[in-house]
Amino acid sequence: MQKIAIIIPCYNEEKRLQEKALLHLLEHTTVDIFLANDGSKDNTLPIIEKFSALNSERCFVFHYPQNQGKANTVFKSVNEVLAKNEYDFIGYFDADFSTPASEITRMTKELNKNEASFIFGSRVLLLNSNIQRKYYRHIIGRVIVTFINLKFRLGIYDTQCGAKIFSKQTAAVAFNKEFSTSWLFDVEVFIRLRKENLLLLGQEFPLKEWKDIEGSKLGFKTSFKILKELYLLIKKY
Repeated sequence: MQKIAIIIPCYNEEKRLQEKALLHLLEHTTVDIFLANDGSKDNTLPIIEKFSALNSERCFVFHYPQNQGKANTVFKSVNEVLAKNEYDFIGYFDADFSTPASEITRMTKELNKNEASFIFGSRVLLLNSNIQRKYYRHIIGRVIVTFINLKFRLGIYDTQCGAKIFSKQTAAVAFNKEFSTSWLFDVEVFIRLRKENLLLLGQEFPLKEWKDIEGSKLGFKTSFKILKELYLLIKKY
């Protein structure tokens, strides 16, 4: 059985972080959970510290006092977990559990069944799937991926789903340096893996369930920032 660490970056998540979902992961998988506080200004830190204290054998807290964004939080957390040298796989998921705990459980089971070096969720609407995305977010996502695939030819349907798990060897490559972007750091991960001929060792995993959760930080204004970051990626890579 592979030993898996799951990182959940948290910024002002006191109203959205679901204790029930965290307990589901602890009860239905063997993963260890790392709740990474990204300088929250609300009660997120005491909430996650209390949950960790009640589940101290498998739930831990990373506290970063200054807010630096999801990309930096994930980068720092992955490298802290890598430094422990205890885990075969390291993943990250969004704190709002837009990817439900049941789907995270499916992904961990899939890893144990095959030899993929990494696995990532894909919000493709298939028959009998329940993918609930706001229309404007879906459009923004498709535009981004279209440009990305035209330039970088990644061959990936959904680069932006916040549900990914990497082998420790793959994570060491994907997170070997800080990211140049905030909203598109997932794309940087895939570009780095492609440059090292590791991209085809992964598995894009169609999710059966996914739901936009109220309070998401992605909106129309963000789309302009994303376009700037897309230009930055094109210039850099």
